[in-house]
Amino acid sequence: MSRKIERQSIDTTPITFSNWAKTIREVKAKPARRSLELSFASFFGSADLARNFNSYRRKGVLNVTMKTNQVGRHSFPPQVKTVHVDETKLKRIKKAKNGLSGYRPEHLRLAPLPKKLPKELEVKPAWRRMKGKRDKFGEPGTIFSPDTRFVFSDTSFPYSTCGLVQTASGSGSGVMIGPRHMMTASHVINWGSDGSAGWVKFIPLNFDTSEPFGSAFSTQVYWWQQVNGSDGINSNEAAFDYVVCTLDRRLGDITGWMGASSYSPDWNGGAYWAHIGYPGDLGGGVRPVFHGDGIMDSTISESTSGRSSFRIMHKNDYWFGQSGGPAYGWWDGEAWPRAVAVYSAVNWGAEGGPNANGGGDPLPELINFARAAEP
Repeated sequence: MSRKIERQSIDTTPITFSNWAKTIREVKAKPARRSLELSFASFFGSADLARNFNSYRRKGVLNVTMKTNQVGRHSFPPQVKTVHVDETKLKRIKKAKNGLSGYRPEHLRLAPLPKKLPKELEVKPAWRRMKGKRDKFGEPGTIFSPDTRFVFSDTSFPYSTCGLVQTASGSGSGVMIGPRHMMTASHVINWGSDGSAGWVKFIPLNFDTSEPFGSAFSTQVYWWQQVNGSDGINSNEAAFDYVVCTLDRRLGDITGWMGASSYSPDWNGGAYWAHIGYPGDLGGGVRPVFHGDGIMDSTISESTSGRSSFRIMHKNDYWFGQSGGPAYGWWDGEAWPRAVAVYSAVNWGAEGGPNANGGGDPLPELINFARAAEP
């Protein structure tokens, strides 16, 4: 196992969101130095079936067909291997000192804020009640008016690092935090009763049916807790509601990846954070949504496997599908942002209650462990 030392926590204060556009310098993209290979589809079946594939092209379209008499049979990705990280395993990796680094490929433009969605891609947003208005209608989600989220299609860095996570039990959001390492919420994973994990597919910046960076499947998942979520998420589960999935290709060489840091309670109340995810109410769960000017209010410490992590409370707009997406910020002088928490739970304690993220020292420790175990 590799023992590369990385910095895991950072003591300085992040840049306030209102100053991102002033402080973070936009960087133009450069032509890629080599051709990059994108994967848009994977077929899982027998070797006999694979030999019968054919393809043909017409303008803008590549069609792949297969001749077979084995019609009506399901084929699925192989089951993902799982690794429960604990205090004993963690000691095999040297502890990082001051945060995990990120990476921006030169072929991607760097932008502090995403461009507005082109008008031709706009769709009618879900109905929302005006603040303070009382009526006889209901509305979906814990959205703290005014709803400041917006759909975007900008593929610049760091948005390129975020994407749609698909599993057999539904979908969520995720972020690249290493060359072949994707972080999402533990409760997004389709955990089996025997501790196994079902298939996981990651599509960076999926937009409707468009996959601008291709896709990848997970081969292994590293976790502190297997959070089911079907019967609610308790405080301890929310604090450790993040996993790191290694992918079957180095997707991060194409998308880049975010850095990571432990969350500090000293940052409570500061407007430092942004989030990217795939909520079902806005964008239909297939379009990326940006939320900025986020504030995380308070931390509750929880422990498992010899480590302590935080349930982090906030009133940032969050609806189902955004789970697993990062809360991230920028630090002065760095060319990439850092993820400090993962979106975990809504309606804490009651309908209309605050929302919760998971973060703390074990978050970068888990990332560091996965990076070292599978570079």
